[in-house]
Amino acid sequence: MSSRPENGAAAAADTPQQRPRWRRAVGNTGLQVLAAAVAAAVFGVLAPDAGAELKPLADAFIALVRLTIPPIVFLVVVTGIVSVGGMKAAGRIALKAVVYFEVVTTLGTLLGMAAINLVRPGEGVAPPAGASDDLDTYVEGAKDESVGEFLLGLVPHNVVGAFAAGDVIQVLVFAVLFAVALLQLPRRTREPVLRGCGVLADVFFRIIALVIRLAPAGVFGAVAYTVGAYGPQALTALMKYVGLALATLLVFLTLVLGTVTRLTGVSLPRLIRGLRPELVVVLGTSSSEAVMPHLMARLEQFGCKRDIVGLVVPTGYSFNLDGVAVTVPMSAVFIAQVYGVDLDLGDQLTLFLVFLLLSKGTAGVTGSAFVTLANLIAAVHVIPVAGLALILSVERFLSLMRAVTNVLGNAVAAVAVARWEPGGLDAERFARTIGRRPAHRKPSQPPPQP
Repeated sequence: MSSRPENGAAAAADTPQQRPRWRRAVGNTGLQVLAAAVAAAVFGVLAPDAGAELKPLADAFIALVRLTIPPIVFLVVVTGIVSVGGMKAAGRIALKAVVYFEVVTTLGTLLGMAAINLVRPGEGVAPPAGASDDLDTYVEGAKDESVGEFLLGLVPHNVVGAFAAGDVIQVLVFAVLFAVALLQLPRRTREPVLRGCGVLADVFFRIIALVIRLAPAGVFGAVAYTVGAYGPQALTALMKYVGLALATLLVFLTLVLGTVTRLTGVSLPRLIRGLRPELVVVLGTSSSEAVMPHLMARLEQFGCKRDIVGLVVPTGYSFNLDGVAVTVPMSAVFIAQVYGVDLDLGDQLTLFLVFLLLSKGTAGVTGSAFVTLANLIAAVHVIPVAGLALILSVERFLSLMRAVTNVLGNAVAAVAVARWEPGGLDAERFARTIGRRPAHRKPSQPPPQP
């Protein structure tokens, strides 16, 4: 009889909530990656020749990531386009939301690319001896290509071949055609296919989650190889990049979201204070999706109507990830700078346009931005995919910053659409919670009696 409580207590002790703090810390992938990066940096400085031989560890990890890129691109683009098509038909609220999403994420992308090109934190790192050989693997077929050949290369000769070759642009073209055709089918035919694509997308994101468990080994190999072959200046470049990403996100919050809040009468400091519990959860989980139900309830408390919140916020979690819009193109250009790849105006315009399409439908979950970055680099063909391992070594910090920006961006989007929609906002509740307070004035005195 007495064994039952003991067994129950033992079972409770084995649950994640009851495990000792040190065991939870040891099992945290983010801390494992950080520890692996630090250990690899020390190893690369002390034994550069041995560190340079660890590149296969990073290559194997990147190969596992690339394994999932074509199906994820197809499934995310299809579900994203079909969802937007349905909501556009729903009426002016969806149209306002989609226009807002496009404008704000485009501004965020342009801001990020301007910052990385202005500061250029990846410059000055001497390429290793084998860098040119690695680069030729990725840029082969992209040199001396006419416009006609480029456009012809967008069209897949067959569907299976595009997936087998991992040609992301061709997969992208097929996904767009598939989504448009799916939208033309009756709803009862379309819905099962859309649900199936959503389920398959979840499966592939779970595969990515399994692969990410191997990240410490991949990061150890990548950082040891980079420090051993490039020298310690590569670590300085990574720290500069993280600092630049943080500064750029703060500028985005101040300028872009700050302008929107001023136009809509929102006090950004009061909004941040009102969302403090949600932001604390985001900082702990690195996922903006973890607080989506709480965010929707909080926005209703701020005075936004339920139907607007229910439409704008879930859509924004796929189409208005402001943190992703700012940092993912920055990461791609940073990798190019580290590897000495000179991206001209045409290359960066292609990067910008491809990202705008690939980023639609990205889930607001931990790790999805890294998948989007991998998809983007695989699509443009001029940036070494091996550089992804460098970004992964600081991905934990980038993920925290992105997630906070995503939550604030979607909160501002919902309030803005509610403000611009007749009857979409409870003015009294809005003024009491997050509205801008008028400047304090002394009560006027009655005029003196003659």
